[in-house]
Amino acid sequence: MTKTNSTTQQGVFLLGVGAQKAGTSWLHLQLHNRADANFGFCKEYHIHDALTVPKLVRYRQQQGSWLKPRTWRRQRFFKDTGRYYDYFYNLLSQPHINLTGDITPSYSCLSANTLMTIKREFTQRGIPVRPVFLMRDPIERVISSQRMKLRKRGQKDPSQEIEALRSLVDKLPKRVSIRSDYAQTLGALDEAFGHENCFISFYETLFTQKTYANLCKFLDINYQEPRWGQKINVSATDTLIPEDILEQLGLWQSPIYHAVKNQLPHVNIDSIWSTSATWCRDQ
Repeated sequence: MTKTNSTTQQGVFLLGVGAQKAGTSWLHLQLHNRADANFGFCKEYHIHDALTVPKLVRYRQQQGSWLKPRTWRRQRFFKDTGRYYDYFYNLLSQPHINLTGDITPSYSCLSANTLMTIKREFTQRGIPVRPVFLMRDPIERVISSQRMKLRKRGQKDPSQEIEALRSLVDKLPKRVSIRSDYAQTLGALDEAFGHENCFISFYETLFTQKTYANLCKFLDINYQEPRWGQKINVSATDTLIPEDILEQLGLWQSPIYHAVKNQLPHVNIDSIWSTSATWCRDQ
C-alpha cells in the first residue's frame, strides 16, 4: 500500500478485545515488529474499559508523571478521548504504516454501545476498525491463569498447582469473571460489527500458518512468517490435574462453552476445545 493525500486514511485499526491467556501478547509482538505496523507506546491502553466498566475504573485513577510516561499519556486520553483516536490516526499517517491498534484483553467486557462508539470515531477519521477476538478452551484458560499467578509468586511445584486449583473450585463464584464471559463479548461484537466483520478465532489454532494468514488477510497486510516459537507468558506444565477438579471446572464453565457453541454454530468447537468437550456438562 502507498499513502496518498486522499481524505480517506489508508491503513486499519486492530481492536483486540481479548481474551486473557489466549495469545494476545504473542500476536501484538508479531504485528508490532512489522515494518508496516506501529501500535504506539503500549499494547494494552485500557481506555475504553476504564471509562465504561466500573470494575476496571482503577486504570483511570493511576497518577501519571514524567516518571511514568505511559500512565501520563493515558491520563491525557481520559481527559479528552479525541486524543486517543487522533493518536492512532497520526500513527497511520506515517509513511509505510498500514496497521495500528489497541490489544487490551479486558476490552472483552465492553458493551455493544461502546464498541459502536469506537467504530464511529475511527470511521469519521477514515479508518476502518477490524475487531479481533481470540478465545481459549475455558477450562484450560482457568488452569493457565492460576498457573501464571503461582509462577509470579515463585511457586512451581505440581502439588502447589493442584492445591491452588482445589482451593479455587471449593469457592467458585456463581458466575465467571466478566473478562472471560465469551458469550457477552460475542454478543456485543455481533451487535456492533456483525460477526462476519470480525476475526473470531482460537488460541488452539492461532499458531498455525492457515490461521495467521487469514488474520493478515483480514487486516489487509501482507503475510509475513511470524516467529512461531516466540511464546510470551507461557505457563506450560506436565502436571496431571485430578479428574474431580476438571469436573468441577467443567460444571462452572459449561454455560460459557455451550453459549459459544450456540453463537458459532458453523464452528466445530468440540474439535478445538477437547478439554471442555469432555468435562463441560449441562446443569
